[in-house]
Amino acid sequence: MTSEQRRQVKLLCYVHWILSKRFEVDSGVRDLYTLEEVVTMPGGGSLTCFSGAKLTNRKDLFAQIGWFVYYMLEGEPFNSKNKALTALMVIWCLENYKLEFDKEKVIEFINTVDTMRSGNSDISSWFANQCK
Repeated sequence: MTSEQRRQVKLLCYVHWILSKRFEVDSGVRDLYTLEEVVTMPGGGSLTCFSGAKLTNRKDLFAQIGWFVYYMLEGEPFNSKNKALTALMVIWCLENYKLEFDKEKVIEFINTVDTMRSGNSDISSWFANQCK
């Protein structure tokens, strides 16, 4: 695991802790291995879209978002609020890139996506079609 990936795990844990306190639910990591998978892109890359880095290629941005959403929802690395954390991080990322999108549609999609039927590329495509 690279230092950037470790930093991203810490970021996700911190955001989860804040959500847990806000909604008074269980905090903590349920499965650390799964959480590490969330931030480890193929080829040893990391989710740079959440680090404030600007990706010049939107295809790469949506690929990273698709990866993140798929592995957060498929593996549920935290004890609670996995979907809330996923929605919060994705909305922050899309706003950081100054993209136009409907927040309610993003939240609804994250709440209803079936990872058994939709892979990370399907999720990436959905975001590419919804965000301008």
